[in-house]
Amino acid sequence: MFLHPPATQYLWSVIRRISPIVVAGWCALQGLSCKKDKDETPPVVDILSPSSGATFTIPDTIVVRVQVSDDRSVESLTVELLDPSGSIVASGGSRTIDAASGTCDLALVLTDERTLGGDHTIAARARDGNNDARDFVEVNILEAPLRLRSLFLAPPFSLESTTITRIDSTGAVSTFATVVDFNGIAVDGNTQHLFVAGSRYAPLQAFPTANNALPWQVNAPGSDQPEQFTAVVVDPTDRHLYYATRDGFIRGWTGEGLQRFTAECLPDHRCEAIVVMENEVATWQRAIVGGASRIVTYTQAGTVFEQLPVQHERIALFNRSGSSLLHFANAQGEGLIEDINITAGGSPDIRTFPGEAIRAVVRVNPNQYIVALTNRLVRFDRPSQTIAPLASGISADALAYEEATGSLYIASGSTLITMDANTGTIVATASFGFTIGHILPLLNR
Repeated sequence: MFLHPPATQYLWSVIRRISPIVVAGWCALQGLSCKKDKDETPPVVDILSPSSGATFTIPDTIVVRVQVSDDRSVESLTVELLDPSGSIVASGGSRTIDAASGTCDLALVLTDERTLGGDHTIAARARDGNNDARDFVEVNILEAPLRLRSLFLAPPFSLESTTITRIDSTGAVSTFATVVDFNGIAVDGNTQHLFVAGSRYAPLQAFPTANNALPWQVNAPGSDQPEQFTAVVVDPTDRHLYYATRDGFIRGWTGEGLQRFTAECLPDHRCEAIVVMENEVATWQRAIVGGASRIVTYTQAGTVFEQLPVQHERIALFNRSGSSLLHFANAQGEGLIEDINITAGGSPDIRTFPGEAIRAVVRVNPNQYIVALTNRLVRFDRPSQTIAPLASGISADALAYEEATGSLYIASGSTLITMDANTGTIVATASFGFTIGHILPLLNR
């Protein structure tokens, strides 16, 4: 059949329009190389050194040698040191490779003295743009020795302007901070913060004590009455900051300022002390009217769990077990120690001090406590429920124990006494121009 020229032109225009569609469909059906093949082969990564089980001490630098290869090209390599929980302790950064193979050295610099000792993992990750590959080596990290970084001194709580004094590791004395009023203080070596709470106007402030710590604060809920912050503590169990406020709230925060716990006091009560008990948070609450006290525990979700009425003047409260608290108190001017079992609903006396009031208490370890009585210091052993004399002729207003050197710090008026906690030997004394009400040792972790 003969086509006229216009018909021929029309046929070719149709063919040109449909041919790309036909070709594309054909390529898709046949799996031809109409586009680049997908890369599904991961690179190969191998940590050459250090060897498994190698030991390093903080401070130190771990040089990690890694060999990588790929059937096409390795884009990058990253090396990190992970603690047992999987958190990054140190990073060697990311190295650009852009080659089919290579061997690289990356440095993990260990300078953070807060790092705990034990098994850690070096993780090396290689990427080729589409796939990842990893290799792991277990190493042992020896933590840095405990050391005292600073000693903070503060006067008793006050509605007036208050200065916090710092004594650094060289013994130099300086003013650390000044607040308009003062009703709470605690220290956290883990995040390197000093927490200072106001009474009526000042907020709760997280003061950094190291370059890698950041400041943050929580405003007082009001200013109509003093004691807007009624309790402030860094608990030794989970290392979180806990505080209570006049409006009846109890809150827990990480040292970096992330809230982790919220609860409310019983109606018409205020919280005066907070202690973490394994899976519960125990509080000492006092009725606003009448002054009756009770222990109230909360679940981690902040719901009330148990309650137990308590008596006597609270001096110090410590966690003893999952359901018990060790309570140092005064009853009619005489000291006593109680073992408060909240679940069993009892608080038997386990030690009394006839004719002597307890002035201050500090825990040396879960079984050993140092108690300041009217004019002497004694050591209380909880398992045997016995006391042993430590020093006499000292009237203590505050105590603090520093585990790095085993030193006991004693405030007596405006004098700071440093004592060997084992022997009772006075090591040093220093006088300051104010009455010392609080002593807070800051360690390197």
